[in-house]
Amino acid sequence: MMVGIVEALAGAAKPWSELYDKQPVVQGAVTFLHLAGILAAGGLAVAADRATIRAAGRSPDERGMALRELGSIHRPVVIGLALVVASGVLLLLSDVESLLPSPVYWAKMGAFLLLLVNGLLMQRAEARLAGAAPGAENWGSLRGAAWRSAFLWFATLLLGTILPLAA
Repeated sequence: MMVGIVEALAGAAKPWSELYDKQPVVQGAVTFLHLAGILAAGGLAVAADRATIRAAGRSPDERGMALRELGSIHRPVVIGLALVVASGVLLLLSDVESLLPSPVYWAKMGAFLLLLVNGLLMQRAEARLAGAAPGAENWGSLRGAAWRSAFLWFATLLLGTILPLAA
């Protein structure tokens, strides 16, 4: 069944795949967009993760400031993630037959999905903290989500780096 799906998707993507294969400028542009999205979203997210982890041991005023800063990061991270997803779909469609059967591809997608779920959990923890009385907030769940976020960003990047070698 998987073979039939892969073949059908590869057939539908053939015009794009041929264009991608024959045009180095297209390859470079799509790769740049993917890496730019990773750099923007991942860089901002990991920096925010670091600030969140450090703020856990700070004064209530400093934690409040860190919480406000964290809230301002979500929109640019989501924009970067949208760029990653759009360019990722183009990269997938350029080589469906190699990527879809690859266990490394699915491991990367799994890590990416965990990253997104963790982001939602992080936003929930952030909302709970925003509603807590100053000094009474419990940063444990937010701090844990920040550690997971940093780990998952690097795990996803590692799997994406290995993917061309394994596909």
